[in-house]
Amino acid sequence: MRYLILGAGAAGLSAAGAIRQTDPRGDITMLSGDRHIYSRCLLPDVLAGRREAAAARFVPEDFLIRNGVRWVGGVKAVKLLSEERGVAADNGDKYYYDKLLIAAGASSYLPPVENIDQGRQIYGLRNLEDVWDITRAAGNCRQAVIMGGGLVGVDAAVSLSEKGLAVVIVEVASHILPLQLDQRAAAAYEALFRDRGIEIIAGAMMSRILLDDRQNVTGVQLENGRVIPCGLVVAATGVRPNIDFLAGTPVEVGRGVKVNEYQETSCPDIYAAGDVCESLEAFTGKVAPTPIWPLAVLQGQVAGINMAGGRRKMANNFAFKNSMEFYGLNTVSFGLPEAPDTSYTTYILESPGSYKKFILKDGCLRGAILQGDITRAGVTGALIRQNIPVGVAPGKLPDLNYAYFFNQQENGAFVYEGA
Repeated sequence: MRYLILGAGAAGLSAAGAIRQTDPRGDITMLSGDRHIYSRCLLPDVLAGRREAAAARFVPEDFLIRNGVRWVGGVKAVKLLSEERGVAADNGDKYYYDKLLIAAGASSYLPPVENIDQGRQIYGLRNLEDVWDITRAAGNCRQAVIMGGGLVGVDAAVSLSEKGLAVVIVEVASHILPLQLDQRAAAAYEALFRDRGIEIIAGAMMSRILLDDRQNVTGVQLENGRVIPCGLVVAATGVRPNIDFLAGTPVEVGRGVKVNEYQETSCPDIYAAGDVCESLEAFTGKVAPTPIWPLAVLQGQVAGINMAGGRRKMANNFAFKNSMEFYGLNTVSFGLPEAPDTSYTTYILESPGSYKKFILKDGCLRGAILQGDITRAGVTGALIRQNIPVGVAPGKLPDLNYAYFFNQQENGAFVYEGA
């Protein structure tokens, strides 16, 4: 059996391991645009200098050899040849398969801002090459602007601040981290950042990047006319799945490659996993991309098992969970950060060093933010993920534990068996 994996990230490598455990003899080939294996989650640490690039690797050095994987790094798929059961690559070669996994990840999205595709010192933060480019640019300037105040943007801002740059975050929403936090929880981080010299401009959009006659970045202009001098722009405004090579093929795509609960695409023997695909998300019940690291690992495992002849379903495809720590302040959030309408009830409990918010509807938790004191975050997330009725007074919500709702099995796992 010939297995071809496109991508050497979390999904691709977990799939390779799962294939080898199930099929000890099959031929596994892996193509990736990346020339290095690393965790994207650790790129801010590399950028800040807290970690060497080699230490961002998330599998053992001998993983590929031990699992018999032929890795061709620095090579991208340019066209799926579904009728030939092959893939054309940008090195001019073709690679053939019996089973194919598309785990090609996503690329930084650059919004329609004037000159964004012209300036020399404008980068995303998706790969090690981005880190090296940003590091070089940072060595030649004193101020950077971060376009976008989500997790990637905030990570980039903190990393560049630690390198000694003056940093400005420009965020279109009313506060940073709008997908993860409410105004109150975000304000705690905003205060910490401002104390360390990071400026935050919320509720603002960038209209133009200013360049000199050699296309070097000299500043940015906001829609209100304000000009912010800088020599570096990091675009942290989301990602787009790498699906261009599937144009004109039978593989069905939306925002990403469409897959079912077995990680199968619309084409027989072709699977997809990780940031490149869209699937049924557990919390919303809608088909959408689920671009978080733990799900990429799980989806890759499911795809690998099924490629090798298994029949496993993807479970717990829950993308609405986030954890973060900046300057010693820990926060975990699940589900909704804000109540969408008056049919939801919100309970807030505050004490020195702690902020806890719970959003309920019809007796079930639909969102939670735990900041400072994050004890019992695990059970809170499980209740939201499984939509389990809590059945306790609001004041008891911070004290919930697994024993209220779950029976422990012989293997130590907790399983909800109904009220």
